[in-house]
Amino acid sequence: MATVLTLTATAILTTTSAAGSAYAVPIAACPALYVIGIQGTGQSSPTADPLADSGVLGTLMAPVLAAAPGLVQRSYISYRAGFGGIVPGGGPDPYAASVRDARNQLDAAAAQVVAECPGSLIAGVAYSQGAQAMSAFAQDVGAGVGPVPPEKIAAIAMYSNPTRLEGSPTFPGRPGQAVPDPAPGTNGDAVSRIQIISGPASGSGIASTGVGYGMLAGRVIDICVDGDLACSAPDNAALLRIGAEIAAQANLNDPISAIASISALLSDALGDAWTTIVLNDFQVGGGNVDYIPQQSLSTRLIDAADPRTAAPSPQDADTAAARWSEVTAAVASNPLILLPRLVGQLGAAWAQLLADNAALANPLVWLHFADTVARHNGYAARGQLASGAAWLTAVAYDIGSRS
Repeated sequence: MATVLTLTATAILTTTSAAGSAYAVPIAACPALYVIGIQGTGQSSPTADPLADSGVLGTLMAPVLAAAPGLVQRSYISYRAGFGGIVPGGGPDPYAASVRDARNQLDAAAAQVVAECPGSLIAGVAYSQGAQAMSAFAQDVGAGVGPVPPEKIAAIAMYSNPTRLEGSPTFPGRPGQAVPDPAPGTNGDAVSRIQIISGPASGSGIASTGVGYGMLAGRVIDICVDGDLACSAPDNAALLRIGAEIAAQANLNDPISAIASISALLSDALGDAWTTIVLNDFQVGGGNVDYIPQQSLSTRLIDAADPRTAAPSPQDADTAAARWSEVTAAVASNPLILLPRLVGQLGAAWAQLLADNAALANPLVWLHFADTVARHNGYAARGQLASGAAWLTAVAYDIGSRS
């Protein structure tokens, strides 16, 4: 079951349509609001036209441009938008590398807008894979360590965000909020008449980081349709998340390369997890050995598989090997006492690992995600983008009316 759900997770992250053609940050004349968009997997490329209102985000931006002429400019990040080479229109790079490409270009674009148009504010809109890059950007800006100051960001709208926080409301960190906070330096008059309401979504993003948006809270929305596996992955499905993280780094161009790539990545992840477990979760001293986990096995495995987590250093591996030698020596010297204790401790950890994956054995979970691809691809058709478009339009008028 875990294998099938992992493949489904890969599918919904990769079933978006392809779009057009050289990236730049085109700025005609400094607008009130400059919107930077990042399309989903397969909807962009390094040669995509940055002004083409195509894909999911084109559906959102077209009414904004029509409703606020002269106040809004926009461009889209022209990035690889790939998933290991298996998505039509997407590049050959692994998903994780593609996200890094989008994030790097987003940082440069935002910094350029601030440098060239100090009176303008920035909004970000993003979908699916693009939302993962946008989320990382917003997390850093909100923490005060991004490429631009928080007061330069008027709005961030994300749809089907793979890093959505567990059980996150529409405004992350602001349960019950429906009206966006005013853009910095504005009275918020137009924005105060906007309500952004989205149905609740269970679970969290398939690549959730658990990190919030700090100083941007209230100006970030995270729209997720329940049952969209990209942003609403079930709780208690750790192996699903591990599989998705492995697939995000793999070369999937053909079956042979995919098997070799996934095998190598899985081996590395297991080795990294073991090193971390030995260093942090085994306590040795005074002739005693205990397995006292600081984090669960599921968390250790998820972190080890996550490309955003730094791998243990060679020095860490050497230290872990020496620690394990201490463990085996201590157990060999007193097996009648230490072995039963360790068996009990490890048994409890194994039971927790099974509990952390209980959703994978639940038929109701399978039924809930039976149409996950349609949900993932249906944000425009279901009208989920309309309130975001109204918000950006209101933001532009509020900025434009500043004295």
